[in-house]
Amino acid sequence: MSDIKVLIGKDNWLFLQNDTNRVVEQNNGTLKLTEFELRRWLRTLEARFAILKNRGINYYFLIAPNKESIYPEHLPDDYIMDETRLVYQLINACNLNNLPLYFPVDILKLYKTEYQLYPTGNTHWNGIGGFIAYEYLMNIIRKDFNIPILAWGDISFVHEETSQDLGNKLTPPRTSIFSWGKVKQPRAQIIYDNQLINSGKIQITLNKNTSLPTAVVFHDSFIEFLLPFLMESFSKIYLCHTPCLDYELLTQIKPDIVISEMVERFLIQPPVDF
Repeated sequence: MSDIKVLIGKDNWLFLQNDTNRVVEQNNGTLKLTEFELRRWLRTLEARFAILKNRGINYYFLIAPNKESIYPEHLPDDYIMDETRLVYQLINACNLNNLPLYFPVDILKLYKTEYQLYPTGNTHWNGIGGFIAYEYLMNIIRKDFNIPILAWGDISFVHEETSQDLGNKLTPPRTSIFSWGKVKQPRAQIIYDNQLINSGKIQITLNKNTSLPTAVVFHDSFIEFLLPFLMESFSKIYLCHTPCLDYELLTQIKPDIVISEMVERFLIQPPVDF
């Protein structure tokens, strides 16, 4: 079996393969959660909702769609996207147990006819995809909290040709266009960054409007492209690059809101909170 990490699709679109999460097998439905893993997910989520509710904290879980879920038309003809794949296995089980998970796949598919939301050479959504996911999540949170939500007119997008995570895996590296989102009149800024890359990274943002709710966000690398917008809707955000909830940290911070963000392919590994 080839160990090449990049699958070249139609129109030179690049996709991930042979990764530790076995994304191709997840997508084609041959790799799903075992009964034990599914029960562990449900126990973890039940505990999160119950513990946080008891503390007066609202909890929201955002699943970032795999690139393949939004752009299946650019996959090779023999690449199967199963409609009962792992993400839907988990969402359906959670729905049966009144555990809401938020998966903006439909809204992203709607907008992709007008904008490119994932670069051809990257696994991540870009700033446009991130802004759509931000609006989607903020409209859910706004049902519980009076938060401001940025509009399209508040954002400018900068387009840059670079080699990105998938393009960098090829020799020579392949470049593609990445769209960054910038808030035209920002009221928030990052006031702390421990400068770690990925796991263990911690950031804190502060907004001039201190009357807004506070949030703690447990996340993966997809959050980077929501953050410029997200920090405009909260007075303070503590961001922790981990799939696990740190209850001791939450005891210290006492936020109004906790958000988990996790890309679809990472769902294969149920987190262990501490």
